Order: sequence, then C-alpha cells, then structure tokens
Amino acid sequence: MDTAHLNTEAIIVGTDHVARLQRIALPALTATRVRLRTLLSGISCGTEADCTSGRASYMPRPFITGYQAVAEVIVCGALVRNVKPGDRVFTHGSGELWGMTHLGGGSHARELVVEDEAVHRLAPDCIALESASYAGLGAVALEGLRRMRLEPGHTLLVFGLGMLGQLVGRLAQLEGLRVVGINRSAWKREAALAFGFDAVCAPETTEVDAAVARLAHGPAYWAVDTTGSQAVFDLAVRSLGRFGELNLLGYYPEPFQVDFDAFHARQIRIHNPVGFGTCIPAVLRIIEDGRLDLTSLIRRTIRPDEITEFYRELVDQHGTHLGAVIDWQT
Repeated sequence: MDTAHLNTEAIIVGTDHVARLQRIALPALTATRVRLRTLLSGISCGTEADCTSGRASYMPRPFITGYQAVAEVIVCGALVRNVKPGDRVFTHGSGELWGMTHLGGGSHARELVVEDEAVHRLAPDCIALESASYAGLGAVALEGLRRMRLEPGHTLLVFGLGMLGQLVGRLAQLEGLRVVGINRSAWKREAALAFGFDAVCAPETTEVDAAVARLAHGPAYWAVDTTGSQAVFDLAVRSLGRFGELNLLGYYPEPFQVDFDAFHARQIRIHNPVGFGTCIPAVLRIIEDGRLDLTSLIRRTIRPDEITEFYRELVDQHGTHLGAVIDWQT
C-alpha cells in the first residue's frame, strides 16, 4: 500500500522556536519499508531543549523532533523479512524519508514509515516499553563507554546527571565499574543514588577526591563529561590520574580554553563519540532482561495535546527534568 497520500501528526519546531503538533505527509511505503503506529516516544530533554530554543545552532528550522520511539508494525513492504505486522519495535524514526530537517530521525510522530534496517524487534514478552523508548539515548551512552579501555573493578567519574549521565553510570556498572556521579543539583544526585550509583558528590575538587578515595585505592582513570561546561571540563581533567581517559559526551557550542600542557604531561586521552554506533540492539537486550529499568527516571508522561506547553517548559527549565515520554496511544 502506498502511503504517499496519507498524513500523520508530528511535533515540528517552527522558525519561532515553538513546538507544535502539525499534520505532515507520511513517506511512501516501498518494498523495503515498514509503516508503524507509535506507542511511546522518549524525549531527550537536554538536546531537544537546546535545539528548540536555538542554542544548538546546527539545527535549522522547521524540524521534526525526536530520535527514539517504541511502535507497533502496521504493514510491511514486500521484501521486509525482519518484522511482521503486530510486532513491537524500537526505531529512531523516518529520518531523511520525511523530506525535511529532523532531529536524529524525527521519531515524535503518531505514525512513521521507515526502512526495515531502522527497526529493531522487541521480544514478544517485553513489557518495559517506557525503558525501551530510551534505547536511543542508551545507545549513545554505551557507544561512548565502548570507546574507552575500561577495566572492571575501577572507578568511573560521570560529570552531569541528566538522563544521559544516569544511563552512562548504570551501563558502566553493568560492565563491572564503580561509578561516582557528579552534579550541582542535590535532587539529581539523589536520583542517581536511588538508581544505583556507588557514590555521588558536588562538582568540587575536594568532594570528587573524597568520593574516589572511598571507592578505590588510587586515582580514577576514566571520566565522562555530559555537561559541555568549561568549569566541569577543567575539573574532570584535574580529577583523572596519569594515563587517564576523558570522554566528551556533552554538547560544546562555546569555544573552550584547553591547557594542553596538562594533557601532554599526564598523557590523558580524549574521546569524542557521536551517535548510536551499533549499540541499539545491545541496549534493547539489556532492557528486556531487566538489567536497565528506567521507570524511576521517567517522571513525566505527555499527551500529544500538551506538546507546546511542555516544550516551552523544557526550554525554560530543562534542568528540572530527567526523562519524559510522549504517549501516542491517548
């Protein structure tokens, strides 16, 4: 069935930086594509706030938001073999098929048409749909961790405890590391402790050193910065031992002043990963077997008719949010 004549509703951010639910044409259904009914789509609160507000200047407007969703297969093209109608899947969205700018796939839509390679089948008995709707951000976290030469039993410092930082810490623990979460916000530190972090502290040198000393005999050799802050970047460098590794998973729109002498003298390695890599299937399996339960972090469920109000709130005070999902079933 050709879907070129069909419309759906999607969240589109206009040139006025306002997010609205708007009608948009679905891409055509071809032999290698799948049409989906979206159940839940996960909001990447920090990234979507930056892109909506204009702070992330790389995102031209208008654009379709979102890059992670759980959906049900409605119909498959003739050559599709990996899924069938009725299956539940994860997808990052329709991507370039939309014919307009999108944020990592444009997953915030009531229906989607995607290439078959953009769907990942969920186990039939998977009930962790909220957690699965964050598999995109989980893949970003896991891809970042895989870039580093991590050793089980050692300590990882996670700077910034938004949803990405929380995911980095929990996935690192599943790799056998002890994790210190660092954030100015007391409630985010409390959320990290409840989520299972080994220790938390404020972003001060003495507090970081004390937290590391409680967990390990010696310095930390791995750190992940999710904040994009010059002050946090400097603190992360100071907190690492010789031959340490610093992973930059934040967004860095402003010029940084970097003391390269510190990197040279202590031989610190920098990583700058971007995107999912090949980690989405691995994250979905971790969620399905119960090792990654995000329900304590997903604190808001948004109806489609609340989109404009919620995104305005997200832009004005996104630091007050961790996880939120859009429920397209309502």
